[in-house]
Amino acid sequence: MQTFSGLDNYKYGFSKPENYVFKSKKGLDERVVANISWHKNEPDWMRQFRLKSYQIFLNKTLPIWGGDLSHINFQDIFYYIKPTKDKAASWEELPPEIKDTYDRIGMPEAEKKFLAGVSAQYESEVVYKSIQKTLSQKGVVFLDMDSGLREYPELVKKYFGTIIPPGDNKFSALNSAVWSGGSFIYVPKGVRVELPLQAYFRINAANMGQFERTLIIADEGSYVHYVEGCFPAGEQISTGDQWVNIESIKPKDLVADDQGKLRRVKSVMTRPYTGDLIEVTPISAYNKFSLTPEHPVLAIKRREVLVKRKQRKNWQREVNSKILLNVKPKYLPARELEVGDFIIYPKIKTTANDLWSRETMRLLGYYLAEGSAYIHKQLKMHIVSFSLGENETEIIDEVTQLITKTTGKKPMKIWDKKKHGMEIRVYSKELYELCLKTCGKGAATKKLSKEIMEVSDDHVEQLLQTYFLGDGNICKKGSSVMCRAATVSEQLARQLQELLARLGMYASIFIRKGGKDVIAGRVITRKDQFIIVYTKNKRIGEVRESHDYFIVPVKLIRKIPYTGFVFNMEVADTNSYLVRGFAVHNCTAPIYTTDSLHSAVVEIIVKKGARVRYTTIQNWSTNVYNLVTKRMRVEEEGIGEWVDGNLGSKLTMKYPSVYLVGRKARGEVLSIAYAGPGQHQDAGGKAIHLASETTSRITSKSISKGGGRTSYRGLLHVIPSAKNVKSKVVCDALLLDETSRSDTYPTMKIHSQDVQIEHEATVSKIGEEQLFYLQSRGLTKELAEAMIVNGFIEPIVKELPLEYAVEMNRLIELQMEGSVG
Repeated sequence: MQTFSGLDNYKYGFSKPENYVFKSKKGLDERVVANISWHKNEPDWMRQFRLKSYQIFLNKTLPIWGGDLSHINFQDIFYYIKPTKDKAASWEELPPEIKDTYDRIGMPEAEKKFLAGVSAQYESEVVYKSIQKTLSQKGVVFLDMDSGLREYPELVKKYFGTIIPPGDNKFSALNSAVWSGGSFIYVPKGVRVELPLQAYFRINAANMGQFERTLIIADEGSYVHYVEGCFPAGEQISTGDQWVNIESIKPKDLVADDQGKLRRVKSVMTRPYTGDLIEVTPISAYNKFSLTPEHPVLAIKRREVLVKRKQRKNWQREVNSKILLNVKPKYLPARELEVGDFIIYPKIKTTANDLWSRETMRLLGYYLAEGSAYIHKQLKMHIVSFSLGENETEIIDEVTQLITKTTGKKPMKIWDKKKHGMEIRVYSKELYELCLKTCGKGAATKKLSKEIMEVSDDHVEQLLQTYFLGDGNICKKGSSVMCRAATVSEQLARQLQELLARLGMYASIFIRKGGKDVIAGRVITRKDQFIIVYTKNKRIGEVRESHDYFIVPVKLIRKIPYTGFVFNMEVADTNSYLVRGFAVHNCTAPIYTTDSLHSAVVEIIVKKGARVRYTTIQNWSTNVYNLVTKRMRVEEEGIGEWVDGNLGSKLTMKYPSVYLVGRKARGEVLSIAYAGPGQHQDAGGKAIHLASETTSRITSKSISKGGGRTSYRGLLHVIPSAKNVKSKVVCDALLLDETSRSDTYPTMKIHSQDVQIEHEATVSKIGEEQLFYLQSRGLTKELAEAMIVNGFIEPIVKELPLEYAVEMNRLIELQMEGSVG
């Protein structure tokens, strides 16, 4: 069997080949810690800080509460990977494999559209950073943490490790010892950054630890919002027996892959996208498709298979067919395709399950071309009728014989002298039901059943032979035979193209607009027609056939501006699927059989009257331990806000906290968690009131499905000297089945009498009455459940920027369908 190079690179989702400037040895000791500091050329105080933190890490024990951490092997992790020699100042300077990675998640488009600044971290290092000129002119500093240390050493030294010291917990100590990358932000007095600053974090290597460090300082009266953070709808995906819209694909559906085999969809992904799509038009313009520039397409570059002859005037360079057939196709980003390159059309493989005889297949071929099935209104009898031309005597005789052999009945022949037609009619319930089951009814809606699409090649040949006899015409030229057939059923045209491919013939489809026409002497008014054309025994052609696929030249490439959602999916084993018959690869987060560790530290200082909002939408792969410490210090009349979304990872333990240290300081934590199969989301928030007239609010929403577990773990602490304190804690959990679990672990330490404290906690299921009400108004059960869940998370989602709110809702919907983001 033909296999394709490049598949191993994508085997476990979207990961890129490891191509690093430096990669530390696996495991952790003092030498590894010192080497990280040496590679970064850090000042001595930071090196000493790291080494001291490492000793604290050794002495600290793992938490015995929360999730199960016993499987983390700290000596089986790479603690530092340097992917590039220098940080890129512009997007174009990035290495292709890293640029391609962030292209896939829409980073350049997001930057252009609505972000004030962008930072991207790949493995251990920030590889790209940009900030709008207007912000830098106002004195806003947005750097990676390493650059912040170099360019603002005194400011970093003053605040680094003061909000979250190394001794806070084992993982803050680990981060303090091996931290790399992250963001450093300083917003001067009175400056408001109206658009979000955003960072992207990416783990590409297996057994990788990522330990970014973020330090944000918002000076008095300032404001900043920091966000941490395919195909368009309508593209057609092959499911083996038909094409369906990509947006209708759900996890666990079967789709055809680049080897023509059916594979299970593991997850479906979508994201907002603004930018150009690449429209690829092969021979058979009907099969043209559009995709984002970074999406991989299985292809062969024309320049790799050229003949040595001189190029003829106005011709493309000729190719060597022998070389072309022996070159292994590779996955290339769509942006790299050029006119004349070749893309791959795999042949669908089936189980060759023949449920009917060869004669029945021939009769069904005639039915597809010329047949109709209906029930006589007066007689209430089932009728199958074939409308033929009066001169098609051979077909009339064969249809008559096939009906008799299949049903045991002799059909009627009705001659229409005026229309020069002959109708062959049989009253047979069995044949009526067979035709409807296998081919459908109505010229515009006929399509082949899954069972027909899985018959052997010999039976396919019988079906196609009689179909083309009935609905087609043949043109012979030398030894070549061109066959044409027309149908008003678009789905049937696609299926015929696929079946012909199985027999070794690549067919093109053309669309002919409706109007009057003459066929075999009959004048008809026709709808839009789909013309299937193929040539047998053609000695030289533009399309080449390999054993398992066709090599089809690209006739046209163009860019199309697009704003909307794009879709993608992760497919088992090969991570590939077919778009309008052609092989493409998925673009998704890397998934490995080994676990990775993400252990970040975020320290935020909110000065007097300033406001900071920190938003996280976390969707790590389900092999990642996501263990993060986040803390915000809010001074007088300042406002600190955490908006925290947790959907991915194997285990998350994250409790963003606000320390309200100044009078009238305000803090808010909005947390949402979704736990699917094999996931544990242990999340929540903390509010510590250290001053009078402070207010806080913690709102936690959690959803569990498929045996997933969510836990709210929170702390509300008011010291004795804090007066006139107000706080409200709301914990709501939604269980979507009987096997899932939700726990609440609130801790309240209230040492002051002058307080107003509220606490609410609910655990609920989707009520039958709610479902009944929505279903009675026309919604399916699935849509009703999605609507209820979206209403449940609405208090969190409405606080997100519009693009992220839409994406959050979509991610939740996909998770509910069984997706692993």
